[in-house]
Amino acid sequence: MIGELFTTGVSIKQQYPGNENKWIAVISYEDESHANLRGVQGTLQNKYGDNLLNAIKTVLEDSEKMGIRMMSLPGQNPRLYIKELFVNNSESWEQIQVAADALNFEVMNCLDK
Repeated sequence: MIGELFTTGVSIKQQYPGNENKWIAVISYEDESHANLRGVQGTLQNKYGDNLLNAIKTVLEDSEKMGIRMMSLPGQNPRLYIKELFVNNSESWEQIQVAADALNFEVMNCLDK
């Protein structure tokens, strides 16, 4: 039996190098009842866009329509996973922090060191 679909946050990637900040937001989800077996898994992502906050909101709205629940531990906010940055500068990080603050997400730096 398929259980409820869940995710712990949203991953973001910068799409193109250069001055333009093109963003892709991705939600990876699993089936709660089969999480240990990885029975049901998938991803949901938007087409790249200029506005990071709008990209995240789009995948969040789509995930709600699909019945995907956002889960986090008690006392923690959902996560905003930073997966890929072509332009790793203060302007990019400012956009990330503005989006995270607007959505009450915790920023998680997942970039290779």
